[in-house]
Order: sequence, then C-alpha cells, then structure tokens
Amino acid sequence: MKRALFCLILAVSFLSGCMQDQYAIERDYWKVNKQAQAVFKNPVATPSNEVERVVTLLENFAAKYPQNTLAVRAHFLVGKIYLAKSMHNEAREKFASIAKEYSQSAIVVSEAIFLTGSAYQLQNNADAAIAQYRMIISKYPLSPRGLQMPKYIAQYYASRHEPVKMQEAYKEAISHYEGLANKDMSSALALRSYSLIAECYGGLKDWNNSIAALEAIILSFKDRAPMDGVLLNIAVIYRRELRDTQKAKETLQRLLNDYPDSRYAKAAQELLKR
Repeated sequence: MKRALFCLILAVSFLSGCMQDQYAIERDYWKVNKQAQAVFKNPVATPSNEVERVVTLLENFAAKYPQNTLAVRAHFLVGKIYLAKSMHNEAREKFASIAKEYSQSAIVVSEAIFLTGSAYQLQNNADAAIAQYRMIISKYPLSPRGLQMPKYIAQYYASRHEPVKMQEAYKEAISHYEGLANKDMSSALALRSYSLIAECYGGLKDWNNSIAALEAIILSFKDRAPMDGVLLNIAVIYRRELRDTQKAKETLQRLLNDYPDSRYAKAAQELLKR
C-alpha cells in the first residue's frame, strides 16, 4: 500500500513538474512573441538593430527548447520578420534551414516551402513562386498546405489579373481534387476535396457545377455528418449567383425538413420570407 502511494505521489509530482515546465516555456514564448509582434506592427520604422535583437531572442528561445513545438513557431517568426522587412534572401535562407531541421514533418516543410514561395511572390517573381507552390503539391499533397495549393495558385493568377492562367489553374485544381476524392469517396479526404472542388467552380463562376460538387458531398456524407451548412451554401448560390429564388426556397425548405434543430434554421426561415 505504501509503495503504491509512493508511486502515485511520484507520478503526480512528475506530471506537475512537466506542467510547470511547459507553463514556463509558454511564458518565455509569450515574451519573445510579444516583441516580434511589435516589429510586425511597423516593420518599416523598426531599425535594423532592433530587428537583430528580436531575431536573436527568438533564435535563443528555439535553441533553449529545441524539442518543444513552440521552437518551430519561433523559427517561423524569424523568417516572417525578414519577410516583413523585405529581407527576402534572408527569409528564404531561414525557411530552407527550417525545412532541413524538420525534414521529417510534412506540415513544417510544406509551410517552409510555401513561405519561400511567398518571398518570391513579394518580389513579383511569379515563376519562382509558382515553382515553390507546385513543389508542395508534388511532395506533400496531403499536408494542409498541399491541399490548398492547387486552388491557391489559381487565386494567385487571379490577383495578378491573368484570367487565362487563372482558368487553366482552376481546371487543373479541379482535376487534382477529383483524383484525390476518387481514391476513397467515403473518406474525410474526399469530403475536403469536394469542398475545394465547389470553391474552385465558384472561382470560375461556374455555379451549377459548384452546386453539383456540394450535392455530391451531401450524397456521400449525409449519414455521417450534418449537411445543414452545405444546404445553406447551396441555397445562397441559387439566390445570389443564379438568381433562382424558387430553387433557393426549395433548398431552404429541405434544410428545415431534414434539420429542424439546425443552428441555421432561423437564418433559413428568414431567407424564406424574402
């Protein structure tokens, strides 16, 4: 009994120590992050020596707690400070260093590559930026950044007022997402892919196909997750984009019939009155 009690006390003490250590680490990170945010608020007016001081603080924090996830954030903050100061070469070097140090993490590496592309984008070097974004699609297609990249490329072309390249990129993105979804139509990946397909068709102003993608989500996932939000999106497309009031009302009524307790029920009822 005494031995069991001793083991319990030891375990509680260990956990308490771990919690205190994590709290101390988070407190230290809060302090350095606060100073980094001060740079972001007015990067142009922040003198070089202040940038160097904050960068050193962040690097020291990461070196002190290399196994903590906050170390990764500190490293990224350094690169983002360089971006904010238009120190693009320094930013790319930092992101390359992060990718090398955390080479086993698809999430970290894909984010580092994305920010490398962002550095080129800020310099208006579209070809170099796109090359980085395509690298993410090729090497880390299922990472959070990897899933976003095909659509992001199309949006990037749209921001550059290049409609032909934008349309080509959206079509390429749709094909890419369809390929991911078709691997397993019942998977969470398929759900995310069809959501992105709907968004891509929206980018093309092809609202009928956007609705078709949303209906595919309902067909495949209605037995596993509420589809009231999807139905509301469809109704909004009918009303705002296609100007089809009748279809919008039918979809809203469908939402109320299938999900009478939905958090969107009140909004649906209000829209039905219009």
